Formats: sequence, structure tokens, C-alpha cells
Amino acid sequence: MQFYDFEEKVKNYPVFTASEVKSIFFDQKNIMVQISFWLKKGYLNKIKDGLYILAKVKSELDPKVFAEKIYEPSYLSLEFALNYYGIIPDIPGTYTSVTSKTTKYFKNPFGNFTYQKIKPEFFTGYEARMEKNVSFNIATPEKALIDYIYLNKNKIKDDIDFWKEMRIDEEFKFKKKKLDLYKNLLNNRKVNKLIESVLNYQKNVR
Repeated sequence: MQFYDFEEKVKNYPVFTASEVKSIFFDQKNIMVQISFWLKKGYLNKIKDGLYILAKVKSELDPKVFAEKIYEPSYLSLEFALNYYGIIPDIPGTYTSVTSKTTKYFKNPFGNFTYQKIKPEFFTGYEARMEKNVSFNIATPEKALIDYIYLNKNKIKDDIDFWKEMRIDEEFKFKKKKLDLYKNLLNNRKVNKLIESVLNYQKNVR
């Protein structure tokens, strides 16, 4: 098979797994040998073992779209999602996600990817989005905030100065119903107190 023919079939789905390749090109018994050859030629790039991207489109894609595919199940949250929604101004140097599996850290040519474990029953509050024909999962603003507080509750101080230092956007309006839903699901007294602390900060600095 010529690379042009391969590229034509996958160009609308530029990030793909080995299993997807095998299912699309099931009649090509040596397709993975060809994948290895095209990797060496630089036509493809490896994101991780079994996960690839067309080299010609890698500069067009934000690495955030790789996060869920690198380690499943997961969704972007915490500092990355808070910055994504404009809730905090500082851009994190890591693509931060949460997972219902073991905490993991990955580093590849596209960036650093962290995955912090949460309880399976708390693995909710995210939505699928699409960018350049590649889907990715990201927490809602409210869930990103609660994930951040929950996983950092022993480091966060319950005072205005902490949120001021984080530069939480005082104008951002969190949806109270969603906050209450996740608070009740987690049922953690300290987290509830810290959420109220954030809301009080926003209210008092306006």
C-alpha cells in the first residue's frame, strides 16, 4: 500500500490507534509493518505505543485532544480546564486530567500529561468536545473547580488571599445547581467549605 492511499482513508481522523488501523485495513496483513516504516520515514508520529498521528497535521492540533486517548478513561480538568474557561489566567505547563484508574504521568514530544485518580462514582461532570475532527473530554467549569479543590483540599487555605493569589476570575459565574449536584455527590465537608470560600471571594471582591 502507498502512503497516499493510507492517508486518504484516515485524513478525516488524523489521530488513530493500532486497533482502528487494523479494523479499517483488515485486508492488509502487514499494515503494522507499514506503520513502522512510515514512522521511520516521518510520515506518522507516535503519541504513545499504539496511538499515532499524521505528521502533516500535528502542528494544527492542540495536544489537549490527545489527553483522553493517552490514558482512558479520563477527562481534562483541574488547572488546565480552569484556564481553558478563563477562570484562572496562568497557563499550566501540564495537561491535567482526572481518571477513575491509577494516577499516572506521561511525557512525550507533545507535552506532559498528568492523570489524578478520583473515585469511580465521582467520575462525571465532563463533556465531549470536537477540534479538527478529534474529540476530547473536558470537565464543566463547576466540576473542574470541585475536582481541583477535592484533590488539593489539604493544600488550599480557606481565606481570600489564597484565591486572590490564584487570581480566580471574580466575574465568572458558576452554576450553583451544578456545584450543588457535585457537592452532594462527593459529600465532603472540607470541600463544601472551600467551595463556599471561593464563592464568597468572588462576591466580596466585585
